[in-house]
Amino acid sequence: MDFWKLQGSGNDFVVIDDRDGKVERFLEKFSLPKDEFVRRVCAFHTGVGADGLILIKNPENPENNFKWEFFNSDGSEAEMCGNGSRCAVRFAYENGIVGNKVKFETLAGVIKAEVLNGGKRVKVQLTPPTEPVDKSLEVEGERIDGTFINTGVPHFVVPVKDLEKLNVIKLGRAIRFHEEFQPKGTNVNFIEPVSEDTIKIRTYERGVESETLACGTGATASAIVAYLKGLVKKKPVKVITKSGEELIIDFSDDLKEVFLNGSVKKVFEGRLSEELFED
Repeated sequence: MDFWKLQGSGNDFVVIDDRDGKVERFLEKFSLPKDEFVRRVCAFHTGVGADGLILIKNPENPENNFKWEFFNSDGSEAEMCGNGSRCAVRFAYENGIVGNKVKFETLAGVIKAEVLNGGKRVKVQLTPPTEPVDKSLEVEGERIDGTFINTGVPHFVVPVKDLEKLNVIKLGRAIRFHEEFQPKGTNVNFIEPVSEDTIKIRTYERGVESETLACGTGATASAIVAYLKGLVKKKPVKVITKSGEELIIDFSDDLKEVFLNGSVKKVFEGRLSEELFED
């Protein structure tokens, strides 16, 4: 089964064109649940290694270009992924599925995108976020103040003073599974302003269950919160990810229009061996 691996700001994804239904036939052949298929493909060392897997499907509405199914590396299906969406759009563009203007279906709604620089950069218009809500949590005996907002998936944004020294995995996991966010949990973003229009970010991602090099919806959530809280003064907001790459987030004052802009890189093309799925 052919696939591409792409990455956006260090968030890496396996992308498969499944418009002909080959993945379902493959799963039937091996009597393999889809979540197990995803886990094996995304596993580092024993699989391809990726933060998530994307299936490109035929759209339910012919006015849209395609539908996607997005899975975290643990096999769970997610409503949306900002960096994943940019990778999916580049894949679709280079395979002749879409042109420069794109509309595709997700569990979070229809996403619009624009292909820039021959696909090496993609600008995505995300669905409008929920109203930000400030929350104060008790986490391991400490008081953690932050803001909850859903930018397609749930995020909790926490401003900190020394981002580089923070134990993101330990604190992020404790917040991710906090009773306040049950049963689905939340992604967790720690941010620190560095100028009047720039923040740094580190993210603990639900479904990956670790810190990742970047998170598009998390960068978007963090940029919005940073601006509303006065941590930055100008839009668009530049977000420096763990990978060192920069995402550009712009949004209207009423948050009805939100845009995520960043680079996309094709890592390699490959073919999955059946041995990967044999017990």
